[in-house]
Amino acid sequence: MHEHRYSSDEDLFQCIKREDAKALKILFERYYSPLCHFAFKFVQEVHLAEEVVSDVFLALWLKKQTIEIRLNLRAYLYTAVRNQSLNYVKKNKILFEDIETVLHENNTSDLNADRIVLDEEMKGDVDAILQRLPEKRQLIFRMNRIDGFSYKEIAEILSISIHTVQNQMVAAVKFLTDQYRRPQ
Repeated sequence: MHEHRYSSDEDLFQCIKREDAKALKILFERYYSPLCHFAFKFVQEVHLAEEVVSDVFLALWLKKQTIEIRLNLRAYLYTAVRNQSLNYVKKNKILFEDIETVLHENNTSDLNADRIVLDEEMKGDVDAILQRLPEKRQLIFRMNRIDGFSYKEIAEILSISIHTVQNQMVAAVKFLTDQYRRPQ
């Protein structure tokens, strides 16, 4: 079996379409953890996030011949996980706005309880500062700068406008810049 044919997500998906279970396993291992983290933002329970992601991969395998991917496979997976998560939230009558409020309150109280000491010489600075961003802004920033999604992909995955993504990124970058300029 040639490993190089599994190099890109699109190659993996073509192999999956040809009933290659190994390709599905490689794709699963590549995205399971980040997708669970993403799903958790919506469903707020680890086991539910894992269930959502597993359901998405199962659906990918079962519907591999009929699935149409508009952007790329990674964007498709994130969109599918988002939709599956929101379906779960709706089914269980949990309001998405309430989840965002709880997330924001938890982050704020955690920051007040445990003040983050910034050390500009350490790589952990950016992550520590990112934790202080509002949840949605943090998610958008991480999707763009860490996961490498374009503004257009983020807008489609989160069902928001590109303008909103741009505004959130500008605010995040300004906040990060201000934090690094602040004297200790």
